[in-house]
Amino acid sequence: RRPIRKARSASLTKEEISVILQGELKEPRIGFVSVLGTEPTVDLKECKVFVSILGSESEQRTSLRGLEAARGRIQALLRSRVRLRETPILRFVLDESYQKTQDIEEKIRLAREEDEASARERESRDQPTTDQEES
Repeated sequence: RRPIRKARSASLTKEEISVILQGELKEPRIGFVSVLGTEPTVDLKECKVFVSILGSESEQRTSLRGLEAARGRIQALLRSRVRLRETPILRFVLDESYQKTQDIEEKIRLAREEDEASARERESRDQPTTDQEES
């Protein structure tokens, strides 16, 4: 019975925190934040909230501090929206997998461009010029 309750709690918590961050929370330090997932503890008393934050490293840190500062307000809004025995204590965690994915994709793109440039260079070297063909 516990796993279903934990999964449902995680799903509801993720959805409601997303809605709260998009519209109801007025915290100027919080930039564009996406809630990627939540991971409640077995007893449902605490919950890690994995977030992705667009912006520079400095903007991400500022937004994370803003989330921590607004945690009590977010928990109060969550309490009023989701019927749980206890509202979990939220811990915001920056999920850097999106940024890592972007970095990897950029490296792949650059490597592909270098490969294409090398292939064109080889092709142009290997093709005989018209002067050589005529002689």
